[in-house]
Amino acid sequence: MSNGRKVFEATFVVMVLSILSKVLGFAREQIFAMFFGATGELDAKVAAEKITAAITVLSGPVSTTFLPVLSACVAREDREGARRVTSSIVTLSAFLILVMAALVIVPAPHVVRLFSPGFGEETLRSAVFLTRVLLPFMLFPLLSALGKSVLNTYGNFGIPAFAPSLQNMVIIAAAALFGPVFGIKSLAIGFPLAYVAAFLIHVPAWKKSPAWPSFSFHWDENTRKVLLMSVPIIMGSVFAQVYALANLNLASRLPEGSVAALSFADRLRQFPLGFFAVAVTTVLFPALSGMWAREDKEGFSVQAANGIRFVEFVCIPSAAGLMALAGPIVRLVYERGAFTPEHTALTAAALVPFAPGIAAMAAQSVITYAFYSSQETRVPVALSVGTALLNIALDMLLIGPLGLVGLALSNSVAVTAGALAGLYLLKRRLPSLPLRILGVSLLKAVLASAAMAVAARLIAWYTGFAAGTGSLFGDVLAGGVSIAGAAVIYVVVSMVLRSEEVAMVFRAIRSRLRMRRAHS
Repeated sequence: MSNGRKVFEATFVVMVLSILSKVLGFAREQIFAMFFGATGELDAKVAAEKITAAITVLSGPVSTTFLPVLSACVAREDREGARRVTSSIVTLSAFLILVMAALVIVPAPHVVRLFSPGFGEETLRSAVFLTRVLLPFMLFPLLSALGKSVLNTYGNFGIPAFAPSLQNMVIIAAAALFGPVFGIKSLAIGFPLAYVAAFLIHVPAWKKSPAWPSFSFHWDENTRKVLLMSVPIIMGSVFAQVYALANLNLASRLPEGSVAALSFADRLRQFPLGFFAVAVTTVLFPALSGMWAREDKEGFSVQAANGIRFVEFVCIPSAAGLMALAGPIVRLVYERGAFTPEHTALTAAALVPFAPGIAAMAAQSVITYAFYSSQETRVPVALSVGTALLNIALDMLLIGPLGLVGLALSNSVAVTAGALAGLYLLKRRLPSLPLRILGVSLLKAVLASAAMAVAARLIAWYTGFAAGTGSLFGDVLAGGVSIAGAAVIYVVVSMVLRSEEVAMVFRAIRSRLRMRRAHS
């Protein structure tokens, strides 16, 4: 089998399993909404997740820098070096996670109160209980991330890509089975089981690889390289967690259910990012790294700009569509069971100012990977820190006059400022970056999205989606027609404006069809 076909098939498998994971994650949120609504119970769950996530700042950075070091060992056929560096990184990072968890468990009530001072006593007790249960189990997402790096290095992409889907399945099952009996505390069963299951699925294939760890520590050059490379990324992750906890602190002071409403709205805007931006950066990262290694800076610049153009071609209309149909979409997705029309109004109020951030977050992800590909980690960290600090400052400024809307708007403004600053700094690093072409492309996408948003409102009014049809089936049908009609309008207007991205999409589809026919 040719290398090109292997890459294509691996990419296809990862994309399909990523879509499955996003769909199941969305279903998980719908289950939460149905059983708990946008209430104090779910506020407690969101708070516990954010506080326990703060101790996992090692997982992403260490697994990110661990992979290229392990890959170098594999390329040299250094089996012993691969085993040693895996053992060292697994042992050290697992030890640090468990120590941090132990330090937080006892003072958990004070920690939860510090970051969510506006919670009532019942909500506070639930948040403390969930935090204490989840803390020691945060070891398993770390081990899963390291297992994913190992398996990907040895060419196994399917199992790591399926692990998040399995995790969501376990959480959904636990919430459905135990939620009606134990309420929000049922998640103290579901989340730990899900974390353990997502790790265990890696184990059989991991044990067969030369990099199965022995849980011993070897301080060698490879270990030092992983840790030194991860330091700036960890710093950026720390500031991202600082923002998340500061945002939780402020949101907890708003009326009950505000924390949950922000979380539900954020899940909706993450949906297009998960589908498109992640897929693009997954393919773009190794391509850009190869160009930089070959010193092809011209090609690197063009490819980076094309990556931004492609994600924005999808994410700008996604943002416009969510703004135009915020209320009907929230009602369709969440409003059933304990999720009332009042919760729909609260979540939609957050979604409208949240939505513009989709475009900025998509661009920022491509820009970040462009810097990583060019072996520059300091700039993305500085951008992450600056964005977090600006977001916190805007939160404090706008929460008074605008409340929940102020927190969502602050986030969109901050990530947009971060994306623009990142684009400026990338241009300084890559003088050949075609900003004019990129600007024209983005302008066409904005104009086509504006036309699409108007069309979406009109179609939704005509089909009854805007006001609601009174039945789930009717809303699904009307919503599907409204969204599909709006998408057709966007493509047609883009073709009238001669957007090159439309031609790029059609060329990519034809190329893949030809590839499949050639290998069938």
